[in-house]
Amino acid sequence: MNFEKELKKRKTNIRACSIQSDIPYATLYPIIKGQVDIGTCSYFTVAKLARFLGYRPDEIVYEKEDFQTFRNNLHHRIKRDELECILEIIESDDVSTYMRHEDYLKALYLVATVDYISRKNDIPLCDKYSSVRRIRLEQPYYVGDSSLFGADRQNCIDEFLRFNIYEGDLYDAI
Repeated sequence: MNFEKELKKRKTNIRACSIQSDIPYATLYPIIKGQVDIGTCSYFTVAKLARFLGYRPDEIVYEKEDFQTFRNNLHHRIKRDELECILEIIESDDVSTYMRHEDYLKALYLVATVDYISRKNDIPLCDKYSSVRRIRLEQPYYVGDSSLFGADRQNCIDEFLRFNIYEGDLYDAI
């Protein structure tokens, strides 16, 4: 989570946050500036900062998972039961968590997955992601071997291309 942005959204600064949250300034400053990983802080510090920002403690501590691991786990869930998988994605609010932590690739990948499986099963699009659908990665992201994707993009799934993600197969989990 970008704590500096969170403070700006609230039109406050580190000193005011320190006073109102009862976290010593010397403890808070390196957290806000990204010099200290919030995951290494004491639970009480995390809880106080989360309360001040209006989140639960588990919402501000974020452990970034490798994209390939994330993708493989998702593809296994899809192979098991694709409809149950998209329902879990929608109910879990993982897209919002990834967006809040600026992990846009994972957030967009989940929305593209939901949209693709919805289209494939003739299910209306979930309007929960309308604002996310307006976002697009600046640089193309090739999932797997980029040589498999020709200039015509015929091997790519349209819902992923919308986000500048080149994905060809959601059922390739081993």
